[in-house]
Amino acid sequence: MATVGAGLLALAEARRRASGLRRLRRVLRAPGPPRARAGRLRRLPKPLREWAPVIAVGLAAAGLLGGPLGTLAGMGTAVAARKWLRRRQTAAERPGSDGEGDGADLPLCADLMAACLAAGATPGEAAGAVGPCLGGWLGDALIRAAAELRLGGEPAECWERFGKLPAAREMGRCLARAATTGTAPVAEMARLAAECRALRSRSALARARRAAVLATAPLGVCFLPAFLLVGVAPVVMGLATTVLGPRLH
Repeated sequence: MATVGAGLLALAEARRRASGLRRLRRVLRAPGPPRARAGRLRRLPKPLREWAPVIAVGLAAAGLLGGPLGTLAGMGTAVAARKWLRRRQTAAERPGSDGEGDGADLPLCADLMAACLAAGATPGEAAGAVGPCLGGWLGDALIRAAAELRLGGEPAECWERFGKLPAAREMGRCLARAATTGTAPVAEMARLAAECRALRSRSALARARRAAVLATAPLGVCFLPAFLLVGVAPVVMGLATTVLGPRLH
């Protein structure tokens, strides 16, 4: 079961990295790798694509344990894997979200906005240039803000509406202040990008430490009783026999 869980985590990490690389290629206009293999996978029937990983995980768990207990464990693991995959698919297909609605694109967005502002563009022009390249929910919000500004909307109000998005609150406040003062917030955008990257690094480090603790818990549960029974119990019994033996006789 630990092997199966590690495989699922590795698969999720690979999909997350592939999604990040696709977004980066869209921004940089870099050609991607050939997609012949992906096309072959898409040509497979949809039930086979959805149920083949679930069945494989269930069979792996059943084979690792074996017997009736392995059958029950395999069924439970298959059900859990199916729910997990369905939850990820639902999050990826949710309208207005690309599966990364937690602000994963915010540091890159802040860097691109800072570069456009440093080149002399207004915040509305920068949003109109960055939004189509960035894509996703954040890119759509930038495109909407740029359209409102072109139509004559109040800049402070437009950026305040943009800042109502949970992950873009600080950027919206910064751009709203810039619209009020009339200065280009280049330094503020660069600082925001650095802070977002530092925050995500700390969050990733905390998750890694928590995963290490959770990984050692089953080992402690398994090995600590064995150590007590095999290593400590015989020593205690031998000492008790040596010390209390004459009294018992």
